[in-house]
Amino acid sequence: MIVLDILHAIIGLAFALFVPGFLLTKIIFEEQELLELIAFSVAFSIAIDIFLGLFLGANETMYNITGGITELNVWYYLIVISIILGIIYLLKSKGFFKKEPKP
Repeated sequence: MIVLDILHAIIGLAFALFVPGFLLTKIIFEEQELLELIAFSVAFSIAIDIFLGLFLGANETMYNITGGITELNVWYYLIVISIILGIIYLLKSKGFFKKEPKP
């Protein structure tokens, strides 16, 4: 069980501190160096975590709708945010959002 706890912590830290910010950084910026990519990824992930915390439990109404800040809710919403950002990144990398010049 110790191995599962360690794996749980590693995956949780990756999703909380890197993955959503990495995807958002890749969507917003075209070219970056590795150090800039890591710094922006961590900063954007922390910002996403803060907004997620506000969304889940900012007031009583949101608490009643979302169920508050629980481990399951945080996992669920971080995975959903990461999937949405991943889809947007894939669409952008395939050129779906390119504007075609008018003749």
